[in-house]
Amino acid sequence: MRLAAVTLLTAGLLAASPAMADPSAKFQPVVEAMLAEPLGATSPASLNMASYVLAQRFERGAGERSALDGYVYLLKLLIQHALLQAEQHPEAAEEYRRSAVPMTYNLAADTWPGWGPAHAAVVAGAHLRLGLAAARQNVALAAELDLPPERRRNGYWILGAQLLANGDPKAAAAAFAQSRDLAAEADIESGELMAQGWIHVAGILAGNEARQALEPVIRELRTLGDDGAFYADQYETALTALEAVPEAR
Repeated sequence: MRLAAVTLLTAGLLAASPAMADPSAKFQPVVEAMLAEPLGATSPASLNMASYVLAQRFERGAGERSALDGYVYLLKLLIQHALLQAEQHPEAAEEYRRSAVPMTYNLAADTWPGWGPAHAAVVAGAHLRLGLAAARQNVALAAELDLPPERRRNGYWILGAQLLANGDPKAAAAAFAQSRDLAAEADIESGELMAQGWIHVAGILAGNEARQALEPVIRELRTLGDDGAFYADQYETALTALEAVPEAR
């Protein structure tokens, strides 16, 4: 990742829709909207789009510390700005806080070493501490905004994942149990099973369970299509990566 290039792209695409699938296809309308705004104006949609563009240019599996540092640096600034705008503009506070929900999730997710050994190799203790703080902020924002269970379950999952990486498997298991219960409330079977499997992962990393405890969950997940297969494969990838992280031992 080239930090200067990301900064320019982030600034240039601020005003686009967060749901936009192809930024290049909408570039001209984005520029026109940006030019029409006052220099100091930043809408929630602008912040969402900046976060989206930034994420598109971060390659998690690249194994480069500079890429992760640049991504974290800019995303943290966007989160800070969203929350500051919420304080300064009470009439639009909810919208600004909503824009911070996916950003805090992404910051927590992309500083988690469990995506694989290559990513774990570039995650430092400072990344872990920041990622855990972002996960906690995500859960708090989702509760404050009273988001539905299908949205909140992922926040509890990344909180559990970060707690594992930060060396607290007991607290991680509690967070995964919250994710499981929210998935059940939302009637998301694969999410419920997935979270149950992570409770076993927490037990394995705590030294209380053997890897065989995961097997029934893995077999059932593999009957649930592509999502289930992805979840099933992720356990082994994460265990391999997390066992190499000192804070996770």
